[in-house]
Amino acid sequence: MGVGLVVTDANHVDSMMVEDYSLDCAWGKDENDFELTVDKLIPQGAFVYLEESECGGIVDALRDQLERGDSTLTYSGRTWHGMLENKILAPDSGQDYLTVSGNASTILGALLSRVSLTPLFKAVVPPSGDVSIKSYQFERYVDAYTGVCAMAKANGLKLKVAYRSGHVETWLETAGDYGNDIDSDLLDFDASRTWRKPNHMIGLGKGELRNRIVSHWYADSKGNVTQTQTFKGLDEIAQVYDYSSAEADELAKNTKKKLQDLQSEGEVKVTVHEDSGIVFDVGDTVTARDNLTGITVNATISKKIVKVSGGVMSVDYEAE
Repeated sequence: MGVGLVVTDANHVDSMMVEDYSLDCAWGKDENDFELTVDKLIPQGAFVYLEESECGGIVDALRDQLERGDSTLTYSGRTWHGMLENKILAPDSGQDYLTVSGNASTILGALLSRVSLTPLFKAVVPPSGDVSIKSYQFERYVDAYTGVCAMAKANGLKLKVAYRSGHVETWLETAGDYGNDIDSDLLDFDASRTWRKPNHMIGLGKGELRNRIVSHWYADSKGNVTQTQTFKGLDEIAQVYDYSSAEADELAKNTKKKLQDLQSEGEVKVTVHEDSGIVFDVGDTVTARDNLTGITVNATISKKIVKVSGGVMSVDYEAE
């Protein structure tokens, strides 16, 4: 028996289950969409989804290829994550930033309402229980998916999504940390290790020439970012961050973050063997190690790609 795909009508009522189809669905960094090839007519705005999973979304477009009397129908659209990504979290009128605090489910519910995704989207409390977020300040005019994921990461959490009973349920739960628990024989990886990264960021803010605001930030060998310089001479790798509208406080904050974002140990693309039984989520941390070279890269899952073809599902991950 294959992997059944549920298709709704335009009113989002389940209308059929199909098993003969090809699906490429991805969510995470830089990609929150899907492509579906199936010999069925699906209306604009219908939902397609795999039951009890994050894989699914809304049909936005159709490509019809007619060749020698045979049609190939390819549908594309946004995943649930893509629908969230297409909304913007803006500060309240008169405020510089949007700031939240409280229980995660309450915060999520308020954010979903704020971007007009309710009642389709709803925040729920996971079986592990609700978690508390003391205080979080969103970047200005950040898309809702990126903003929520950043808030989750800052609190050691991950965003989870699933379509159930006519609703896109969302919740935050503790991010997984898969270090030495994984047998290296169960996964393949393509890893790059960067020993020397930019370690000096020079932020340039408001002003002209000698009157321009300047902010210096430095990274040490462990990736910690402070205003104390560790690397000098040949070991110093400097970059300039141009933020010409920023006052001193805003410039310092963003220059520091810019350098922090560059302190990744490397990049890794992870492929989990089908019989491994391992399931990662975007936001989980994995450790990839090659015993031959001794290279070990700690990386966070940034994208999940689910493909179904011929009734067989494969799952790939990208991490950084």
